[in-house]
Amino acid sequence: MAINLRALLNKQQAEAAETLEGPLLIIAGAGSGKTRMITYRIAKMLESGIDEKNILALTFTNKAAKEMSDRIRELTKKKLKDLTTTTFHSFGLILLKKYIHHLGYHNNFSLYDANDNQALIKNCIISLGYQIPDYNIYSLAALFSDVKTGRKTFNEEESAVKEIYNEWLLSQKAYNVVDFDDLILLPIRIFEKKPFVLEEVQERYRYILVDEFQDTSLLQYKMVSMIAGKYRNIAVVGDDDQSIYSWRGANYENIRMFERDFPERKEFKLEQNYRSSGVILNAANAVIKHNTERKEKVLWTESAEGAEISIRHHDSGDDEATFIAEDIKRKVRDGERFSSFGILVRTNSLITQLENTLLESSIPHKISGGQSFYDRREIRDMLCYLKVLTNEKDDVSLLRIINTPRRGIGRTTIEKIREYADSNYKSLAESIKDLLLTDKIQDRTKKALLSFMNLLESWRHIDNISSLVDKITQDIAYRNMLMEEYPESPKTVEYKMTGIRILSDRIRKYIERNPDATLSDYINLTALVNEEEDGTEEKVSLMTMHASKGLEFNIVYIAGMDDDIIPSKRSLEENPDNIYEERRLFYVAITRARKELIINTAKTRVNSMGEVKVSLPSRFLEEIPTDLLMNEKKMKEESMKNNLNSLRNLLKKYSN
Repeated sequence: MAINLRALLNKQQAEAAETLEGPLLIIAGAGSGKTRMITYRIAKMLESGIDEKNILALTFTNKAAKEMSDRIRELTKKKLKDLTTTTFHSFGLILLKKYIHHLGYHNNFSLYDANDNQALIKNCIISLGYQIPDYNIYSLAALFSDVKTGRKTFNEEESAVKEIYNEWLLSQKAYNVVDFDDLILLPIRIFEKKPFVLEEVQERYRYILVDEFQDTSLLQYKMVSMIAGKYRNIAVVGDDDQSIYSWRGANYENIRMFERDFPERKEFKLEQNYRSSGVILNAANAVIKHNTERKEKVLWTESAEGAEISIRHHDSGDDEATFIAEDIKRKVRDGERFSSFGILVRTNSLITQLENTLLESSIPHKISGGQSFYDRREIRDMLCYLKVLTNEKDDVSLLRIINTPRRGIGRTTIEKIREYADSNYKSLAESIKDLLLTDKIQDRTKKALLSFMNLLESWRHIDNISSLVDKITQDIAYRNMLMEEYPESPKTVEYKMTGIRILSDRIRKYIERNPDATLSDYINLTALVNEEEDGTEEKVSLMTMHASKGLEFNIVYIAGMDDDIIPSKRSLEENPDNIYEERRLFYVAITRARKELIINTAKTRVNSMGEVKVSLPSRFLEEIPTDLLMNEKKMKEESMKNNLNSLRNLLKKYSN
């Protein structure tokens, strides 16, 4: 049955979805149904005879990619095994697995996350004879990322930092590891170094769609535009008003670059909003129009005007958190579901107080963007030890643990081991055993390697799997390593050691439930674990404004709407022009709300140092027209009405 786009989409959506050839620029406002349009556009491409393997759809989160993939398969009723709907970084990983050998890496490379990278930087500092306390490792990692991706350069005063950076790059190559920047950077290098690879990729992906285009970095744009260069069938969907990720390299100027690089493009605007009430939408339009450098658009909706926006001024941050918790409880008593609520903040530092108040109020909640238990560095360290015990040929895991804690086995030794392994087609563990019988390694290093290999061998003879993690932790003095890394934070050490005890306990319980299971069974299980919320539980969502992008809630509370918080004082000190991105962030927060928006400020707040700071309401609040705001009299009347309704519902409950 043919897809009738005109019957399924509005006029602008249908026109964009019907245009299958050539470059397209689709400006899609907040809540304008862009995912629906993209889904139908891909379905139309398949119906028109375009091979699924020639289609590449890129977006920015795994959740968004999965949602897009599921919708397309549900719509077409096809398995579509060769259709590529994925994130930029996952796509880069696909390319590197196939082509990274062209840059001298092995295809079994390991992907380092932020924690891994920071640990490697610490190793480089020590190996060069510098002192870790002299450096902010987090800032160093951010700088290295900026330098690697071309966003910054070193100045003359940073010679030591540059030396650490170069050692870090060499160590990454020696360890056969890449980081998240490399997932975009290295495919570009391969394309430039091996044009035939680019041509092969261009032939495979002849039709490209990019969602959230305003969030692409210059490198991401370069990668995708290189692939699109031959057939020029590329559709980009974005909204410059929602560009809020410049701090991680996103550049909404890519929209202008696209206009320059693809002058034959067709342009569409999706301005009808399907999410928010008229009042909320009018407020968002009024705020964002103060940003002058933007693609002109005015969102509109056929929905009712809805409730006015309320601004609540509190005496303190405590009062603010208490009000939000009490308001949620009241609305739930009146029939709302916990999943209807979103609490948004500008900075992570505001989350703790709100989380504590929700806990004390027995309100079920989730904090988005939390780290999985199995992604924590100390847990991954232990799992890598276990992986090497179950699979001696796991080179990636062995490279992670060979110097964790530091054993005096440096980069030069690792390079020798790798060279030997490559020449003799052996694993790293096998190569270490061979090299220990030669004079190719210095006696001191040989002693460290022998001690390491003997430890591994001793653990393999332990029958009680449940006690293995405890034994490893003790034998390698892992706590001592943590104490050296966090000399001024015993709580951090204890937190990480508690995580290891939890891992040990989980293994014990797993073995008790599955007596015939092996250690390998448990390790494989952890690879399949996804601790993210499955969306079935009724919980309030607490998150930063950045994390809220792409989500929507019936009722949104914006907490901490104080000047110096939003717009961020630090951000404006770095560059006064950041005011435009701060306003876009507020715009994103406003447009997460479907029905009701409650904005909160506080006269005083306690900062992270325990100091009481006086606050003023954000300057952005003055940009919302007063006729869209609920006045004090209405708020009091609304409060009295709500209290009466709650009392009636309570009496009804007990009379039944």
